[in-house]
Amino acid sequence: MKAFSLSFLTAIALSFALNAANNSEAPYLTNVKQLTFSSMGFEKAGEAYFAPDGKSIAFQAVPKGEECYQIYTMKLDEGIPRRISTGKGACTCAYFRPDGEKIIFASSHDDPTFKPQFKKEPVVNQQYKWDLTPYMNIYESNLDGSDLTPLTSGPAYHAECAYSPDGSRIVYASNEDGSMNIYSMNADGSNVKQLTHTSNCYNGGPFFSPDGGQIVFRADKERPHYLQVYLMNVEGSDEQQITNNQAVNWAPYWHPNGRVIAYTTSLHGHHQYQIYLVNTDTGAYRRLTQSDTFEGLPTFNREGTKILWTSKRSSDKSCQVFVADFTMPAEMN
Repeated sequence: MKAFSLSFLTAIALSFALNAANNSEAPYLTNVKQLTFSSMGFEKAGEAYFAPDGKSIAFQAVPKGEECYQIYTMKLDEGIPRRISTGKGACTCAYFRPDGEKIIFASSHDDPTFKPQFKKEPVVNQQYKWDLTPYMNIYESNLDGSDLTPLTSGPAYHAECAYSPDGSRIVYASNEDGSMNIYSMNADGSNVKQLTHTSNCYNGGPFFSPDGGQIVFRADKERPHYLQVYLMNVEGSDEQQITNNQAVNWAPYWHPNGRVIAYTTSLHGHHQYQIYLVNTDTGAYRRLTQSDTFEGLPTFNREGTKILWTSKRSSDKSCQVFVADFTMPAEMN
């Protein structure tokens, strides 16, 4: 009788798990594939974005034994992650420039008070909390991490950054005025404009629409920590609330058709976040992922034919990056 390796048996188990999810997610998510693995030296990985040509991705991952994210890129035909951040501080939110020549991400590697954090034993019943890391600033670099240039500075939190479709502006979130608000700036860090002006809530996670005319973001304007999805014009006017429920709704991202937004929601429980779609013209909703574990942080390729997301459907139940072919549900068009 032939002996099978542990990795082979793990792959079989993962295949069964993916197929079970696929049966209920098809025909909208097909050819589901896991892209990052614990065997790559990661505690966890997620928040991935396609390069403009669709051949590479950028994502964040926590190296084994550590607690802070670093930024990586990976060519999809190679499957070899390459760290582009310094390895110091905490990092988040990598995003390719639309011409594919540069990348931005947030990092606290210049924090003079930073101390390396290593993995601790988990705390039972600890609530999830996103740290607004001090000295978190936005940097632009070449695709290999060289020529690292700061675009923001100072002890505040500046992160959650994305380019406009033409690459001329960057939208981001910051607490530099004492509260979390959304800002935009020129791609070189100049001409900063504050777009939201709240003092008692969180505004963040902004992305320009495909035509560059609007910004989608998340905010907890009505109830602390219970985020809803909002739209506004690029100068901050004409704000519209898109979701309105008793759940946490976050990580909104535009489909390239400019009408549909994918987002993450806790409608099915805080241990079972799922990805939904919403049509901003009609208000139609559609659940996309169909699992009993965490699914979130969806992003699309430039053509809208593929989707990246973060999921715990991996065989070891760690957060990892997945990709699938995407077909828009008919009722969402």
